[in-house]
Amino acid sequence: MTFDYPIVLTAFVIFIPLILFDIFNGARKNKHKLPAQLNKKLKLSILFFRLFIAFAIIAIAGPRWGMGLTASEYRRGLDTVFAIDVSRSMDIRDAKTGADGSRLERGLLIAAQSVASVPAARFAAAIGRGRGFLAVPLTWDNEAILSFLESLDGFSMTGRSTNLESLVQAAADAFQNTSPARKVIVLVSDGESHAGVLANALNRCVRENIIVISIALGSDEGSPVPGGNLPSLDPVIADTAQTQIAVSRREAAVMRTAAERTGGIYIDGSLNDAAFILSNHLLSLSSETGSASSRSEPRERRTLFVILAILAYAASKFTPLISRLPAVSMIVFVLFLTSCSEGRLLLIEASYLTSRGRYDAAIVPYLKALNYEDSSPYAEYGLGLTFYSLDEGKAALKRFDSSQKKLDNFSATEHRELRYRNNYNSGIVYFEEGDFHSAAGAFRDALRADPGRIEAKRNLELSLLSIVRDEAENKSGEGQQENETREILFDFLREREQQQWKSREWAPEERQTGPDY
Repeated sequence: MTFDYPIVLTAFVIFIPLILFDIFNGARKNKHKLPAQLNKKLKLSILFFRLFIAFAIIAIAGPRWGMGLTASEYRRGLDTVFAIDVSRSMDIRDAKTGADGSRLERGLLIAAQSVASVPAARFAAAIGRGRGFLAVPLTWDNEAILSFLESLDGFSMTGRSTNLESLVQAAADAFQNTSPARKVIVLVSDGESHAGVLANALNRCVRENIIVISIALGSDEGSPVPGGNLPSLDPVIADTAQTQIAVSRREAAVMRTAAERTGGIYIDGSLNDAAFILSNHLLSLSSETGSASSRSEPRERRTLFVILAILAYAASKFTPLISRLPAVSMIVFVLFLTSCSEGRLLLIEASYLTSRGRYDAAIVPYLKALNYEDSSPYAEYGLGLTFYSLDEGKAALKRFDSSQKKLDNFSATEHRELRYRNNYNSGIVYFEEGDFHSAAGAFRDALRADPGRIEAKRNLELSLLSIVRDEAENKSGEGQQENETREILFDFLREREQQQWKSREWAPEERQTGPDY
C-alpha cells in the first residue's frame, strides 16, 4: 500500500494523548462507577469515533493499492461511446447476421471484440429505444464495459418506436468538454428511426468535433419484426380489423450519412471482419493521440475509506441511542468494517451512488459485484432498484427474478430479507403496470418469506380489491351493453309497429280522390 500524502499519517500521533486520557480516566471511573449498560455503550461510542478519525486520516493521505493504467499516460487520448439501439427490430434474426444470432447480439459481439482489442481508450455505453440514456459513463475499466455488453439484451429498456436522435444525444453527453481526448461514437443500429430528427444530433456532433462510426445491422430485404403485427393505416382496412405485418429493413443510407457527415466510417455489420475493421480504425485514431510509452501505477482507494469513516461516525452517534446492543453484534459489525470482501465494498459504493441519485454511475459497481458469489444476489437486486428508478419496470422485474433464482442455492432460512424485498418490489412494479393478479402473487410470496410485514399484507389486500373491482366493472360493462342493445331493439320494434298501425288506419282515406272539406 502506498499513499499520495504520507505526511498526513503523522496525524496518528493524536492517539497518544487519547490513550493516556483513557488510562487516567479509567482510574478515575473506578472511584465513580457508571451503570454497566451505560458504561458499555459509552465505550462503544468512543471506539467507533476513534475508528472514524483513523479512517478519515487514511482517506486524506490518499491510499493506493492494486495496479492499473492511468490516464496521464496519454497526451490526448481516445474516448469511445457505444450507442446501442435496443428496439424490437434489433431482435430480428437475419440470415446475414447468422442463424443463431439477432441483430443486437451481432452488434454486441462486434463491440465486445473491439473493446478487447483497443486497450488504450476510455469506453462508455448508451442504450436507446423510445429515448436514450447513458448506461455506463466513460471509464478506463474495460471489464466494466464488457460486463455490461454481456448482460445487455432487448429487455433492458421498455417503450415503443426508435429514436436515434435521443440515443446519439445521450452518447454525446458522456464526453467532457474539458477533456482533450478525441471523441468517437460507435452507432450500433439498423438505421430505422420512428421518432426524433437524427440530423439535429449529427449537427451537434459536427459542432463538438465528435466522430460517428456507424455499424449497420440487418439486411436490405428486411424481415418481420417479432410480435410486430400493427393496425393498418388505411381507415377502410382498419374498420375491418385487419392488420399488416411490420417489416424491418436496414436503412444503410441513414447510417452511411451519419458516418460521412461527421468524418467517420460506415461498416456493414454482416461482414465477418466487421469487428476487425472497427478495431483497426479505433487503433489508428488512438495511435494518433497516444504516447509511445505506457506504465501502470496503484489504483486510488480513497473512496473506500471515506465510506468507512462515514459508517464509523454514524455508529458512534447511534450507539448511545440503542437500549440493548449485545457486544457480539458490535464485534461482528467491527469485523465487517475491517474485513469487507471486494464484492461487498462494490455494493457499498453502488448504494452510495444510488442514494445520491447517480443511477447511471451505480450500474458499473453493481455489474462488477455480479462476479462475486457472496454479493451477486444483492447486486442483481440493486440493479433492479436502479432500473426501476429509471422507469424501466420490465428490466427491474428481470433483475428481481434473477436475484431470486440465485438465492435458490441457499437454504430457505438464509437471506430472508432479500427474498422478501425481491418479491415485494416485484409486486409494486406489477401493480403499477396494472397486472393485479401477478402483483397479488408477488405479495403472497413476500409474505411467505416474512409473514409479519404489514405493508405486504396491506398491498396484497389492495391488489385483491383491484381484481374484484375490475371484474365488477367488466361485468357491469357487459350488462350495460346488453341493456343498450335491448333498448335499441325495443325502440326499433315499437317504431315498426307504429308504422304498421298508421298504414292500416289511414289506408281508406288515401284511396279518396277528392279534397276533404
